Amino acid sequence: MYTRAEVYSPLQNTAIWLAAWLYSVESTDETVAALTDLGGRHSYGGQGLAALLLDARASADLSSHEPVVRLILWGPGQAAGLHAGSAAAEALGPAGAIVIKAAGGFSHVLVPRYWDDGVEWRWFEEKKRLPEPSWLSPGEADSLLSRATEQAAVLIEAAGGTRSDLPNPRLTVGTLADFYDTPGLPRGVTPRAAKVLARADRVAAIVETVTDRLGDHSYDPQLFALWRHIRTARMAGVADAVQDYRRASIS
Repeated sequence: MYTRAEVYSPLQNTAIWLAAWLYSVESTDETVAALTDLGGRHSYGGQGLAALLLDARASADLSSHEPVVRLILWGPGQAAGLHAGSAAAEALGPAGAIVIKAAGGFSHVLVPRYWDDGVEWRWFEEKKRLPEPSWLSPGEADSLLSRATEQAAVLIEAAGGTRSDLPNPRLTVGTLADFYDTPGLPRGVTPRAAKVLARADRVAAIVETVTDRLGDHSYDPQLFALWRHIRTARMAGVADAVQDYRRASIS
């Protein structure tokens, strides 16, 4: 199994850039450039990224006390936060989805499909309230990932000394962590959100290094158990960043 699909999604940064644009923290030009870096050419109902952004702005309830933009990730051991059997749930792929909170309890679910040269978006409306996420704080999610990091570091040290084709696994981890963070986050992301997202990047890089780059699958049961914590940390970091944009907009 290719690990990256389970521990990384460009939707993490896409969701934060979208929120930064909705709250006028980032310009349209900067947002379009960042989203293009993250996904390539965007297709939305036969139109491009501009149409998607305009629909997002028209639909978002920026006064909502809940995060107006929310990230949904899912995978083994972790159900998606969508209604089972709904059109959005049926369309959901491994990359996850973005939820935009609308007025009146409505939610809009943006489901991407990534191709080699771009991303295709589908838009769904949910009239019923979506299942509640775990709503972990960045501190709680970071604590879980901190323990996961300690465990994963021991595993990679045990695996790294016996492979001549990858003599410096820690260097590989650093390179992969840089990849996960590209093209970076918009302005105004809280330090606590940035910290938990950076830790998620590093743990994901460790998991990928051991399983895919070192080709050592003897630790798969332990490493696979980390996937849920990585995804949860990404969702918690996005929610915190979005909420801080809202607080800043009304202060």
